[in-house]
Amino acid sequence: MRLNWRWLGVLGLAVWSCAGPAQTGVGLRAQAVSANDAGYQYWRQGRWNLAQEKFAQALRANRLMDDRRGIALNLNNLGAIHQERGELKEAEASYREALEIHRELGDPPGLCETLNNLGSLYQAQGKLQEAQEAYQEALGYARRLPPGPLHTLSLTRLGDGARARGDLGEALALYGQALKEDEARRDRQGQAVRWQRLGRTYLAMREYPQAGLYFRQALTEFRRLEDTGGIVDALEGLTLLALAQDDREEATSYGGRLLKIYQARGQDQEARKLEALLKK
Repeated sequence: MRLNWRWLGVLGLAVWSCAGPAQTGVGLRAQAVSANDAGYQYWRQGRWNLAQEKFAQALRANRLMDDRRGIALNLNNLGAIHQERGELKEAEASYREALEIHRELGDPPGLCETLNNLGSLYQAQGKLQEAQEAYQEALGYARRLPPGPLHTLSLTRLGDGARARGDLGEALALYGQALKEDEARRDRQGQAVRWQRLGRTYLAMREYPQAGLYFRQALTEFRRLEDTGGIVDALEGLTLLALAQDDREEATSYGGRLLKIYQARGQDQEARKLEALLKK
């Protein structure tokens, strides 16, 4: 995770992107399913080169079948990889092609996910108004669906936008609403995501004890789930919290653990940024 912003969010990363009937013909559908599933596992491990290779294989198979839904969802996954790497032009191209296909299909779940991804890209570029518009449109599609993770994703993205604009009260309200939905569904992954976001908001408000409580809760749950991206987010939050309180010992402890993960994931640029931050 970048120290100023994280996209993974791509919380709705499409593991279901190639779902379909059993293998037929030359087995392209089975190839697409297998490659996509492998890509998702590599994504969770932070092994982005391998994830990109597998998602690209799935995309090729789906293009050969002209499977429009599969193409769009594979493009979303590839866009997420590009965004993690800071390849924002490539990410935008992937998301826009995916969005065009989902509009063609009239697919509310696909539209919701893609608009949230595109909004996060705009936010990373500092285009906060464009991000807000994308998030609001995504929420509109989420409201057409039964209650579930796409609705909480949309609320969370709107909270991210509010936090980026400095409207911390609105961010807390949106994250809190999403957390209540997670609790009602007993969605522990979702709860951990919301705890992390609440921690960042309380950190921005300088309410440090509350921020620490949420970060530690998130870290415990992400470790239980073996969610590397979530672990990175929580450790980053705890590192920034320690620095904000001028606790160099704790910052070095949490930052050192985060550094080891960056190195294991091959994130050399992130590792260098973190090392520079810890030396200030």
